[in-house]
Amino acid sequence: MNIFKNLFGKKEGGPKESSGKSYKEKDDMGTRHDTLSKASSYWMARMSQVKKEPYVLYIFDKETDAIEALLELPCIHMAEDSNNMICTEVLIYGWYPTEDGKFEAIICGDDLTHELWQQAGESFTKHGGKRKNDLEPEKRNIAATKEKKAEPVKVKFVREDRIERFGQIMTYSIHSAPDVASAKAFLENKPVSKNYYYIVVETPEGNYCRDIGGIYKE
Repeated sequence: MNIFKNLFGKKEGGPKESSGKSYKEKDDMGTRHDTLSKASSYWMARMSQVKKEPYVLYIFDKETDAIEALLELPCIHMAEDSNNMICTEVLIYGWYPTEDGKFEAIICGDDLTHELWQQAGESFTKHGGKRKNDLEPEKRNIAATKEKKAEPVKVKFVREDRIERFGQIMTYSIHSAPDVASAKAFLENKPVSKNYYYIVVETPEGNYCRDIGGIYKE
């Protein structure tokens, strides 16, 4: 699935990275969809959700076109240490092959702004993608939704829950934060390397979580 080396050699990303800024795997804030099974599981779970996350989903004939379309987005980069695609926002993102030999590319999540939603549609179209579906996010007042200064030290441990589901013990480490910015900053420095372990940070604007797959809003 990883063809970044073929696309860019050892450069630190695509054309967007020419400014000199480099990114590493630890900078990934999103949940990577790189297989059809991951994507299918997400869409199945989404069916039972009352509130649907906004998204952009396009189909490409060529894998390279899907990758280049994603890399034009301001939050999508190539990690120089892993040669994986990463996202610096709490979003679902990525590309994966479909059963008919084509490739789907997606950007999705509650934090998907109207500007990024529009950019994604334009980039996906520019690179030869065909719209499969999308859901437009609400236009937000930027001044009203501006995040507070991130203060991860204000994130406090609340409790740890252990729940048995489907024959597995799932561990939830529950925390609280005064705002979204602090929750994100806290989770960014809390990588998860084992299955069935979840870090949950409760905020007044909703819960932000991290598991082995990445960071997401609950």
